[in-house]
Amino acid sequence: MDLAPAHQSEAAARDFIRSHQSAGLRDRRFSSYEDLEARYELRPSAWIEPKGKWGAGRIELVQIPTPDETNDNIVTFFVPDAVPSPQQAYEFEYRLLWQKESETRPPSSWVTQTRRGHGYLRTHDDTMSFVVDFEGPAFKKLAADAKLDAVVTTDGNADIVETNAYRNDVSGGARLVIRLKRQDEKKPVELRAFLRSGTTTLSETWSYIIPPT
Repeated sequence: MDLAPAHQSEAAARDFIRSHQSAGLRDRRFSSYEDLEARYELRPSAWIEPKGKWGAGRIELVQIPTPDETNDNIVTFFVPDAVPSPQQAYEFEYRLLWQKESETRPPSSWVTQTRRGHGYLRTHDDTMSFVVDFEGPAFKKLAADAKLDAVVTTDGNADIVETNAYRNDVSGGARLVIRLKRQDEKKPVELRAFLRSGTTTLSETWSYIIPPT
């Protein structure tokens, strides 16, 4: 399948890490930026470890439209399931790690690259394809004949046409292939996916936003 690399404005979304214990943003590949002046791939990445009891909630990532790379346009924040009442105190404690070579990663596996395109089809249509590669210790512990399942969700603006997950014999990880059809080109599409085998989760959650055309 001949796919072009995902556009850099979406790179932070595809590399967004989410787990029950920590969260962060990271992309250490020069090929993701191709900037010989700023050298973003050499800059420290942040990893946040919650301390104490935060309660149930979720981490949201916001991509703010920007005309160029000079504006910081990626924001993440925690949203509690139980919204505090006005003037009610809400305490958070966390540890912030600034990292470079020795980075903290999810304990199972993580996304290494995302590619987006049309792919080869015998009959041309208006579907869109994604190829997502995962690597990590979870696949080394997995039995050779274990079945990989793809759990893919999207908002109401896209229909999942096909999903496929299989081992990547070259990297020792796994590859996820998604084909979908967008309903309204003028609206964005939010995608989320992770891998599991039976009831065991094998990967972090991959998140991707397709911008409107």
